[in-house]
Amino acid sequence: MELKKRGLSDVVTVTLIILLAVAAVVIVWAFVRSTLEQAGEEITLTCVTANLKAVSCVAGTVVVRNEATEGTVQSVKLVYYDAADASASADGNGCTDITPFGQATCTPAPLSASTGAVKVGVAPVIDGKTCPVSPLIDCN
Repeated sequence: MELKKRGLSDVVTVTLIILLAVAAVVIVWAFVRSTLEQAGEEITLTCVTANLKAVSCVAGTVVVRNEATEGTVQSVKLVYYDAADASASADGNGCTDITPFGQATCTPAPLSASTGAVKVGVAPVIDGKTCPVSPLIDCN
């Protein structure tokens, strides 16, 4: 009795491998797509072009300059850091509608000069979205 060995031909094997690879890509894309779409909606060009910097800080009052070439900053959040790097944020009263190359003096809303803050940063608020905090400066 003669046994014939049977197996998959090379063409069928390669076709199955390609189909498995395509299926894997489709499955991964299904998970990644929603995350990418959400991230794309959160990134706005206004935050990328915003260039707000704290110029000085005395007794909790911060002078802020808008160094962007275009775009008005609607409002500002002040972020204070103490010696232990704990932070507290406050709306900056008096810091609204800062035009390009404009400057404003901000006083914190719920915070006082007794916060023990040693550093402060500013975060522009544009179209209702709070952008990242600027580099920190010392607060006397």
